[in-house]
Amino acid sequence: MTDHTDTGSSPDAPQAAESHPPSLGFHRLLDRLERISGVIFILVVVLNFASAVGRYAAGTPIVGADEVQVFTMIWLIFVGAAIAAMRRAHLRMDVLTASLSPRLAWWRHLGEVILMLAACALMVGVSADFTHQIYTMEQKSDAAEIPMWLPHISVVVGFLGMLLCSLLELKTLITQRIGSSTRP
Repeated sequence: MTDHTDTGSSPDAPQAAESHPPSLGFHRLLDRLERISGVIFILVVVLNFASAVGRYAAGTPIVGADEVQVFTMIWLIFVGAAIAAMRRAHLRMDVLTASLSPRLAWWRHLGEVILMLAACALMVGVSADFTHQIYTMEQKSDAAEIPMWLPHISVVVGFLGMLLCSLLELKTLITQRIGSSTRP
């Protein structure tokens, strides 16, 4: 699991704009989601193994197993992206920005959050529209006959999670700014 300690206690510290962990209860929820995702991933590996054994040992693979594996992995990727966004564990390039003053770091962080909000909102809208189109066409996968809106809605869920994380991030940034401006 990830470390949930707060690395900055002052809003003026350079780390403060970057580190503001949510409540302990929320971290427990994220930990549970990670564990559930891990168990699901193990089950997908077992399904893959069972299908391979069936294919090579008995000559009959599990019908639809490949589709279930791919669609499950898509869900795990997008849920994992939302979890990483909430934990601020996504990849970033901080080489140049790590040396910024606290004020400039705050403005850079605000710019990041605004870009993330815009990108995620756009992706939620576009992917929700596409998912709705797939849903109305009642399209199903070839082998397992899984309704195709199910894997497509994972994009909506993942970007919606990242959008909510960005909104929380924006709230925290504004609260930090207000808090630091009211101090003597």
